[in-house]
Amino acid sequence: MRRLIVGVDPGVTVGLAALSLDGTPLFVDSKRDWSFSSLIHKIMELGEPAIISSDVSPASDLLERLSVKLNAVLFVPSISMGADEKHQTARAYVEQYGLKLKNAHEVDALAAAVKAYQHYRSKFEHVEARIKKLGLKVSVDEVKNLVVRGYTMKQAVQFLQKPEKTLAPPVIKRPIPQEARLKNLIKELNERLIREKEKTKRLRATNRELRLKIKELRSEISALKEKIKTIRNEQTVQIRRERRYQMLLDEVKRLRSEVSRYSVQLEEYKRRFNQMQRLRELESQGKLLLLKPIEAFTEKGLRKAFQLYNIKAGDSVILLDPSGGGATTAETLAKRGVKTIVTRGSMSHYAREVFAKYLIPVVPSKKLKVEWIEGLPYVDAESLREAIKELGETEVLEAYEKIIAIVEDHRKKLREED
Repeated sequence: MRRLIVGVDPGVTVGLAALSLDGTPLFVDSKRDWSFSSLIHKIMELGEPAIISSDVSPASDLLERLSVKLNAVLFVPSISMGADEKHQTARAYVEQYGLKLKNAHEVDALAAAVKAYQHYRSKFEHVEARIKKLGLKVSVDEVKNLVVRGYTMKQAVQFLQKPEKTLAPPVIKRPIPQEARLKNLIKELNERLIREKEKTKRLRATNRELRLKIKELRSEISALKEKIKTIRNEQTVQIRRERRYQMLLDEVKRLRSEVSRYSVQLEEYKRRFNQMQRLRELESQGKLLLLKPIEAFTEKGLRKAFQLYNIKAGDSVILLDPSGGGATTAETLAKRGVKTIVTRGSMSHYAREVFAKYLIPVVPSKKLKVEWIEGLPYVDAESLREAIKELGETEVLEAYEKIIAIVEDHRKKLREED
């Protein structure tokens, strides 16, 4: 399995980053509530860790447990990495390898892994150079892994050249002398100081540039103010004249817009007038008939229709909703003297009986082509007459069939008596 440097950022959301031992990024991700066992499983999918790395000092309990469970060296920086250092470290890798980091947890995990790689980089490069020079037939990554664990290069090569290696190489824990620890700490502090000095230098340079820019802009603003003052004095009359001219243009534009709007309204009125004139001609010729609408077949609906449309004797009406009417409402409408009733929907048989008593035909609207013009329903007079005629024939046929049924029933009773 390939050897890994694994950076871990612990917390509710765990960040995980894995590098190869030559510093190439292999994996960066983060997950909320990443369990210890799932984290172990994911790392083992990627390879076998040589180093588990932290971005803070001391390392968290999670990283201690991971290093023990995976038999890996735990790398802890001498002092915790600062936010700027982590972002600079991660940004360099993002730019170099085209990585996409989703959040701060992935930034911290990647920075931790890169920090460990940078710590061992010189040793890794020395191992690569020596093995290449000596032409040794051993795995470079395995030698690096043993060197990280505390082996000398000679011990690592001897261990790998043994004919039988049954156990994983243990981590050789060598106590770090106080002097070495202090040297590492001083090195870390010097590196941080250098970064801070570079940052301060960049900020000072930027500050100088901005101050010069502000000075230039102030000088330019002063010159422009003088120029504006001169232009204002010279062009006050011209500005007033242009302002008046613009007002007149706006007024002309507004008037043209009104003329255009009135022209559209006039054309619409002409169209409607011509349409109404055609309707009047057709009505006068008896070709078109107005059906005065009744919205609801109730006493209230009838009163409303009588008032709105002046329904009188000889008019034809259309019941838009005949479902609510009975004998009483039918009697009221029949006594008004309407000539014909067109219905949209079913009517009670009580109402039909009243209209039949007054010899008022009730025609379903589906038998006619009702055309709504200017909010009023019209119907072709000839088609209405045909529908009434067809309705009469149907009623006669139904009456004849009823008489035949009565006669047949009477004959049956006579035969039964005989």
